[in-house]
Amino acid sequence: MATTRKQGRPKSEEKYHLILHAASCLFLKEGFANTSMDTVAKASGVSKQTVYSHFEGKDALFKAAISSKCRSYQLDTQQLIDATSGSLSLLECLRKVGCQFVRLLQDPEAIAIFRVIIAEAVNSPHVATLFYQAGPEASLSTLSDVIEKFGEGSLSRDIAQQLAVDYCALLKGEYHTMMLCGIQSPLQDEAITAHVNSAAEKILLLFTHYTQQHN
Repeated sequence: MATTRKQGRPKSEEKYHLILHAASCLFLKEGFANTSMDTVAKASGVSKQTVYSHFEGKDALFKAAISSKCRSYQLDTQQLIDATSGSLSLLECLRKVGCQFVRLLQDPEAIAIFRVIIAEAVNSPHVATLFYQAGPEASLSTLSDVIEKFGEGSLSRDIAQQLAVDYCALLKGEYHTMMLCGIQSPLQDEAITAHVNSAAEKILLLFTHYTQQHN
């Protein structure tokens, strides 16, 4: 994923987060096409030059907004890697990641940005690509790294990637489509745990199958 912040003298972290928050709100309210660096500057109360000193352009700003939302649910690269650095088993790791993933899926802002992407995808497939790179693709890539690590040489990269894709698909199920359509209420903690446990156990069975085939 491309770097979202330019190199050079240290920038104000406060202004960076101010700009990012304003941009996130505008993307949700106005959509990608109708949000400009000018409107972001005005909404965040800084100059356009300041916005560009932190972000190379609107694409970088949009990807940063998506990545920030993923980080808020502990689903960015480093946090996923950290989850496997302790004494967690694969099943425990899948459960931890899965619960956060489901909570992200039903976050009102996450649902809103999905709807924005769907609405603009036909005329602006570029926007959908940016979203996929910053969100789903980045998380899938890291999750596959985690699964491959647990395989200890018994899993190919392709199989680990497929297991990551399968896990996310199981977590979404029809539930995510219904959420996007506004006909599914958010799951409560107990329901999230049950849903995630079921998906994680299925992936563990597949993981065991593939690793045993190798041995």
